[in-house]
Amino acid sequence: MFATFYEKKQSKETDEQVNVLAESQDNKKPLFETYLKINQYEKFYRDGNIRSKEAVKSSALSEAISKYALIDYLQQQNTTLSDEKRQLQLKILDEQVTYDMQNPLLKQYFEKMFQELEITKQDYIEEYLLVNKEHEILERNMFDSGTIYPKGDQEDWYAKKLGISFDYQEYLAVSEFIHIDPTGTDLDLPFTVSTYYLDFAKNQAGEIILASEDFDRHRLTEEQTRLIYLIEKKNNFQELARYNFKQYQNAIEQETAAGNEDPAVVNDLLKLFEIAERSIDWELGGELHYHYNEIPSFDPSKLRKHKGITLQLFEYENYHLDENIPNKSFAYRMANEEVGEIYGLFNYLKQDFDIEIDETARLKAREQLDKSLTEQMENPYFKKYMDDQLKNLDISLSAYIDDYLLVKEEYKLLLKRMKEQNIGLDTNRRYNKGWTEARYRMAANFTWEYKFDKMWSMNDGEIVEALVPQPELSFSLPDYAPQIGRNTKGQYVFTEDYPLTIYLSDEQQIFFDLLVQTFDLPVLSRYSITQYIEKLDQLKADEKKKKQLHELLDIYKNTIT
Repeated sequence: MFATFYEKKQSKETDEQVNVLAESQDNKKPLFETYLKINQYEKFYRDGNIRSKEAVKSSALSEAISKYALIDYLQQQNTTLSDEKRQLQLKILDEQVTYDMQNPLLKQYFEKMFQELEITKQDYIEEYLLVNKEHEILERNMFDSGTIYPKGDQEDWYAKKLGISFDYQEYLAVSEFIHIDPTGTDLDLPFTVSTYYLDFAKNQAGEIILASEDFDRHRLTEEQTRLIYLIEKKNNFQELARYNFKQYQNAIEQETAAGNEDPAVVNDLLKLFEIAERSIDWELGGELHYHYNEIPSFDPSKLRKHKGITLQLFEYENYHLDENIPNKSFAYRMANEEVGEIYGLFNYLKQDFDIEIDETARLKAREQLDKSLTEQMENPYFKKYMDDQLKNLDISLSAYIDDYLLVKEEYKLLLKRMKEQNIGLDTNRRYNKGWTEARYRMAANFTWEYKFDKMWSMNDGEIVEALVPQPELSFSLPDYAPQIGRNTKGQYVFTEDYPLTIYLSDEQQIFFDLLVQTFDLPVLSRYSITQYIEKLDQLKADEKKKKQLHELLDIYKNTIT
C-alpha cells in the first residue's frame, strides 16, 4: 500500500535556493522525453526484475527525473563533463553497443527498439547511455567532494519545471493491478516454490498464474536459482529478462532432454516458467506514452465521499494499535492511503457497475460489529482505550461503529463479492487499485500535494542522543538494536522506535512469547504496552527473566508513548 515518493522535508533556505535554480533552467523537455521513452523500454524488456507495465512506467519516470535533476543542479554549479571526457565516453559506449549487437538476440532487440521508438543507434548512445554515464560520474565526484545535494527538493522542482505534477507521480506509483486474494487455499501448486517470495492466484479460466509484483531469479528457491545461473554461464546468456525469457525456457527444456542430474528441480522450474509465461505482459504497447497531469476521476456529482471523522479514526487507530509503531506523520499517511483505497473501491463499484452493499446487509453487519465491540470492551484495557479515543475525538460509540468499523466491513464485503462474482476484474481476476484510488482523490479533492506539508510539520517527538558510555542494564541488547539515551524527563529510552522484536535476544523472544500465550495478549502496540507490563507482574516464571523483560518493556514504553 505504501508508495515511495517524496520522503523529504524542506527548509525555507533550501526552498529559496532551489527555486532560483529551477527558474534559471533551460527547458530540456525534448531530451528528457527521449531519455524517458528509452528508459521505459529498457526497463520493461531488459531488466532482470520483470515487473508490470504500470510499475515500469512509474519507475522509469522517477529515475529520469532523478538523473536529469542532479545533472541540471550541478550544471548550475558549473560542474559538468569536459568535452574531452564526453567524447571518450561516447567512443567507449559506441564500442560497447557495437559489440553487444554481435549477439544475434541483442541485435534483434536493438533493431526492434530503434524502429518502435523511432530513434537511431546514435540517439540511443547520446541521449540515453551517455546520460546514465554522466550521472554516474558526476554523482560519484559530488559525493567524493562532500558536496551537499538537496535531492528531494531539486527533483520536486525539476518535475514541476517539466509540468509533471506531484499527484501524477503518486498516481503512477500506486497504479498496479492487484489480486484480491493471492495464494488462496484452493491452490495446489504443481512444483516446489519459495512461497515467501512468490504469490499465486487463478485466472478466469481456472489456471494458476503469478500474483507477485515481479518475477526474477531471486524469488526462486536456492536450487532453482543455482540452475538458472548454471544455464546462463553454460550458454553465455545475459541476465534473465523479458527479451531472452524464451531463450532460457528453451535451455531448461534442453536440460530435461539431456538428463540433468537433478530432474525434479528442472521440472519444477519448467512448470514455473510456463506459469510465468501466461502471467506476464510481454509487450509494452501504449504504456510508452505519458500524459502529464491527466489523472482519471469519478463523477464528483455522484461521489460517495468519506467523512472527516473517518480519516481521523483511521489515523488514531494506526498510531495506537499498529504493531509497527508508526510515528504520527506515517500514521497520518497510512490513514490517507487506506481511505483513498476504500472509497476508491466504493465509487468504482457504484459508478461503474451500480454495485453497493444493500441496507439489509449493512444492518446485519452493523449488528455483528456492535456485538463484537461490546464483547471487546469487557476487557478493561480496551475499554479505557476506547473511552480515551471517544473523548479525544469528541464522538459517540455509535459514530465510531458507523464511520469506522462499518466502513472497513463494507470494504471487506465488497472485495469478497468482487472475487465471488468476478465484478470489475480483468481476465486474470485483478483490478487496478491505484487507478480507482486516483479517480477518487481527484473527484473528492483529496489529492496528495498539500497533505505532505501537514505530514512534514507533524511533531514526531524529540531526538534522543545515545549515552556514552551506555548504561549497565539487567539485560543485553542484540548488536543491531538501537542504543539507550535519556529523554527530557530523564527516563531511559531507545534512540529509535521500532517493533519490540528488534530489541529482543533469542532467549528474551522465547520468554516474551510465553507471556503472550499465557494471557492471550493482543499485538504489542502503544495501546497494549501497559497491559503487557502489568500481566508480566502476574506471570509465574523465572524472576530474573521477568526482571530483565520488565526493565526492557519499561524503556520501550518510555520510547513509544
